[in-house]
Amino acid sequence: MIPEAIKELDQYLREVQAYVRSGGEATSRKTLHEVATGERIVTRADEARLVEGGPLPARSARGGWKQNQAPANRPDLFQKYYRHAPEYPDLTQRVDRKGNLEAVAAYSGRLINRELKPGEEVFRFFGPAGTTHGQAVSRSYAGGRWWGLGPAPKTAKEWREKAAVLDEFNRDGFFVVGRVGDAVGPKAVVGTVAEQAGERIPGQYLPGGATQAYFLLGEETATQLGKIGETVMASGRAEPWVDSATGITFQILPTGWKDSNGVWGYAHVPAWDVLVQTSRVGTREQATKDSREVIITP
Repeated sequence: MIPEAIKELDQYLREVQAYVRSGGEATSRKTLHEVATGERIVTRADEARLVEGGPLPARSARGGWKQNQAPANRPDLFQKYYRHAPEYPDLTQRVDRKGNLEAVAAYSGRLINRELKPGEEVFRFFGPAGTTHGQAVSRSYAGGRWWGLGPAPKTAKEWREKAAVLDEFNRDGFFVVGRVGDAVGPKAVVGTVAEQAGERIPGQYLPGGATQAYFLLGEETATQLGKIGETVMASGRAEPWVDSATGITFQILPTGWKDSNGVWGYAHVPAWDVLVQTSRVGTREQATKDSREVIITP
């Protein structure tokens, strides 16, 4: 049976190869788009419309998810991936020192403007200021605009690599998870995380590929999340909070990770990366059960 199975596999691979070469998109990329944006691709007509309306996420030469072309002075290029919609966040407002739309380039492939759905989960990591590989890293906050979409990562490796959060962006230590209530959630720009390479802390490369959502919390909501985050950082104990303005149920808690900084994404990993994250998993799992928040990926 093994030779027959190999023959069938070879034929299937040839069919896929011919399909891709003819201009079609591989199933894995279509599936990635569905996961990242919530937009289903049912028929070839849907696929043709998607490709015409905006490219699917693409692999780079380094094996990660390629950053979108987003020069601020070339709308003919960046509008293939993103167009601002009324009442949604405008990702064309911030231009980096190279002249690119920083937020658009943080995605790979088409960006979708959509409301978060009832029951969807979001997460965000934050922590105090500190030093990583001799470089100062600023503090980060519980209330912000960039969120992961879906169940929160279980390990620092998963978070760093798939969410492409460079050491120079965030030192971690704590995270906030939220679940949208019965009504629709905030208006968000949703898509696939693009790869990132370190600049201030050179030598780090993270491939991306997770799903991210950029959305604006009200000032009161962001302020309250920030205050609770400060409390959790000081006490080390999880804190729940239900935001009446958005209907989102939040849980703010420590990660307990010991390998969050200076380890993942480097060609030469420091010797201390052998620490294994086992002792805190039970604590995190129990905390989520107590609050009835499911954040651990199966």
